[in-house]
Amino acid sequence: MVDDFFKYRYAWEKFHSAVLSLAGEGSIQERLENAYVFSIIHLRRDNDIPEELHDDFEEIVALMTASNAAEGRVNAAVNAMDELERSSVVGKIIGLYDSLCRYMPKH
Repeated sequence: MVDDFFKYRYAWEKFHSAVLSLAGEGSIQERLENAYVFSIIHLRRDNDIPEELHDDFEEIVALMTASNAAEGRVNAAVNAMDELERSSVVGKIIGLYDSLCRYMPKH
C-alpha cells in the first residue's frame, strides 16, 4: 500500500486540487474548466493513474476535450455541455478522486 501511495500521489494531489476548484467560486463552467486545465490535464494515464481507473480517467478526458476547436478546446467542450452533462462530469471527477483516496495509506 505504501508503494501505491508514492506511485499515485501525484494523481491524488491533482484530483484533490481539481475537487477544490470544483468547490470554489465562479460558474459551474468556470470551475469545471479550471479543475481540468489546472489539475487533471497534467496527468498521464499510464504513469499516474492506477490501471483499474484508466477507463474512468479516459472518460473524463474524452468529455473535457470533445470539441474540435483548435483554441479553447476544453472551454468549447464545457460550453457545449448542458447543465446535466456538466454535473455528470463533476460527479465523475469527484468519484475518481474518491477512488484515488483508497490508494492512500490510512493515518
